[in-house]
Amino acid sequence: MRKIMRKIGRLDHNARLAICWIFICIVGRLIPHPANFTPLTNLCLFAGSKLSKRLAFLVILVALLVSDITLAYWQGHQVLSSWSIFTYSGFAATVCLGTKIPNGSKLTTLAYVFASSLGFWIWTNFGTWLCSGMYALTPWGLSNCYLAALPFLRNALCGDLVWFGVIFFGFARLKNLAMLRV
Repeated sequence: MRKIMRKIGRLDHNARLAICWIFICIVGRLIPHPANFTPLTNLCLFAGSKLSKRLAFLVILVALLVSDITLAYWQGHQVLSSWSIFTYSGFAATVCLGTKIPNGSKLTTLAYVFASSLGFWIWTNFGTWLCSGMYALTPWGLSNCYLAALPFLRNALCGDLVWFGVIFFGFARLKNLAMLRV
C-alpha cells in the first residue's frame, strides 16, 4: 500500500485528480442509491472542464468499465450489451459538453448540468426503446418508454443537483483553501 501511495504522490496534479474521480465514479455507482442518483454526469462535466479531453475520456471510460464489470458480477448479468452504446456515448457527449463550460459562472454551469441530465435521459431512453425489447418499436412505444422513465429523470436531476454542489463547489472550496496556504 505504501508503494502505491508513493507512486500516486509522484504523479502530477491532474493525474491524481483523475484517480480520485475514477474512485468517486466507481464508489458512486456501487454503493446503494436511488436509481440514477450517481455522480457520473457531474464528473463527466467536471472532467471535461478541468482535464484534457483525452484524460477526461479515459477517466470516465475506466470508471464505467470497472463499475459495469463489478455490477455485472454482483448482479449476474452480462457486462456490455447493445444498449451500452447509448450509455457510453451519452457520457462521452457529456464530457464533450463539459469542455464548453466557461470558467467562473456557477449559474451557467448549473444550466449545463440540467442540459446534460435531460440530454442523457433522452438519449439513453431512446436506446432502451430501441434495444431492450420492452416497448413496441412504434411512436406509441417510444412515448411509453419516456413516460415510464420519468421517475429516473427526477432521480437524475435531484442527484445531479446534489453532486453539482459536492463536486463543483467542493472543488472551488478546496482550490481556495490551497490558495490560502500558498
